[in-house]
Amino acid sequence: MSDSSFPDWNAPEVVSISDISFEPKAGFWLRFVANICDGIMVSLISIPFSIISASTTGTTASLSQAAQFVVSFFVLAYWVGNQGGSPLRRKLGVFILDQDDGSFIGQRRALQRIMMSWVSGIVFLLGYLSMLRHPQSQTWHDRVAHSVVVKR
Repeated sequence: MSDSSFPDWNAPEVVSISDISFEPKAGFWLRFVANICDGIMVSLISIPFSIISASTTGTTASLSQAAQFVVSFFVLAYWVGNQGGSPLRRKLGVFILDQDDGSFIGQRRALQRIMMSWVSGIVFLLGYLSMLRHPQSQTWHDRVAHSVVVKR
């Protein structure tokens, strides 16, 4: 005889995952503005390092510049990987999500995405422009990180 007040411990967990393929993808210009927003947020984090670099010379300035790069890189990777983008990007409603299940991509894939975005830009912006012909509006760095950029 079973008591219905106790949970069935063998029951599979029901997870609600939105079908990411039906979510509206962010267009080129919206993504452009979202990237500017990311840049603004990273610049705000970089200000203390810039002040130190400008007020010193030699090794201290070099160390400050290196720390500025590293901190900015990893903070952006944290935002993208764990929250879908910087705070301003999220205010726009533009999120970077996993292409398969719509979850956040995690820091490792965010780091890969950021590094590949540099390549996308260096090669005459071809990596960015490739989204115009891709069915899921994915850039080169989206494809490397298995991510999509959606508008919510």
